[in-house]
Amino acid sequence: MDTVFSSSESAVFFALVDAIKAETKLVQENLASNNISLASEHANKASALFTASVQGRIADSNQTLAEEHDNALTTLKASTESSSHDSKISDINIVISDLDAIFDGIVNSRVDPDQLSNSTIQALTIVELLDRVLTNYGDAYEVRFDMTNMSMMMSGSSSDKMNSMSSVDMDMDMDMDNNDHMSTGNISATGDFELVNITSYQSAQVLAKKAEELFNSQLINSSAGTQSLDNIAAGLQELVSTIYNEGTPMDIMTIVHTRIHPNFITAFGLELST
Repeated sequence: MDTVFSSSESAVFFALVDAIKAETKLVQENLASNNISLASEHANKASALFTASVQGRIADSNQTLAEEHDNALTTLKASTESSSHDSKISDINIVISDLDAIFDGIVNSRVDPDQLSNSTIQALTIVELLDRVLTNYGDAYEVRFDMTNMSMMMSGSSSDKMNSMSSVDMDMDMDMDNNDHMSTGNISATGDFELVNITSYQSAQVLAKKAEELFNSQLINSSAGTQSLDNIAAGLQELVSTIYNEGTPMDIMTIVHTRIHPNFITAFGLELST
């Protein structure tokens, strides 16, 4: 039986805002490293996250802010394609500053202020971010199955299990695409996954770090059980470290599903929906 965390509209929205901000941060970082291709990829990801549906729902409360946000993301994409590296950095810094201000306006117009300090919503926001970490890490290693689905790791833990969980084509002739792909194939005959998509890997890194930062700033000193809070803090720290050390997809799933999620359930009474 598949189980996923129940959520709230506010938590999903907060996680979306953090995800877009993560992508814009990566635009800045890659541009500073003179990696124009990766900067452009992250600009495209930021824009893709702001779907027509999301824009429409924001427009329900503030049409002007929805349009300003869409225009700013369009400008961000265009800035990564401009001719001058120096002008890119200058333009993007301005656009991202504008985006942050727009985000603040959207949150103020769309979210009840009491929800900003609600520990349950804060916990659910982190859970939503962890789902985005798992999804991006799966894309980075092209695992071709849903890493957010705990049932994928319920029996067995070896690379053979990882191999049996995914219905993948053992084609070792994957196209290499600029700086986003590091190898000629996504999986070996033994089921060992290889890092092939740097864009998604960077997204997973930043999102995991953001989840840790949010927990440490918002929830570490909450009234929930001390042991569970300590376990979450340790789990998030391990998650960030394992991602930065290019741990296996199974390593990442194990940390999230068996060390972090259960303690969120205990500490904050989060419910699971089937």
